[in-house]
Amino acid sequence: MKDKQVKGICRKQNPFRGVVTVSDKGQIVIPATLMRELKIERGSQLFIIKRDDDLGFVALKSDAITNTLNRLINNNPV
Repeated sequence: MKDKQVKGICRKQNPFRGVVTVSDKGQIVIPATLMRELKIERGSQLFIIKRDDDLGFVALKSDAITNTLNRLINNNPV
C-alpha cells in the first residue's frame, strides 16, 4: 500500500549542516563536513543567489551551473 503523503511534511534527508558566523570582513566558513560532502575545495567558486523573500541566500557550485547551462545550450536533457 502506498504511503499517504501529508502536506507540509518533508520526507527528504535533513538539509541542516550547521551554523556559521559572519566575520568583520563579511566572510563565512563552510563547515568541513559539508565541504567534504559537496567536494568543495579551497579556491572553488560558488554562485550566490539571494532569495526573493530576503531570508537568506543559496550557494551553488559554479561547475554545476556551468554544466547545466551547457546542457541547455546543446539541447541535452537536464
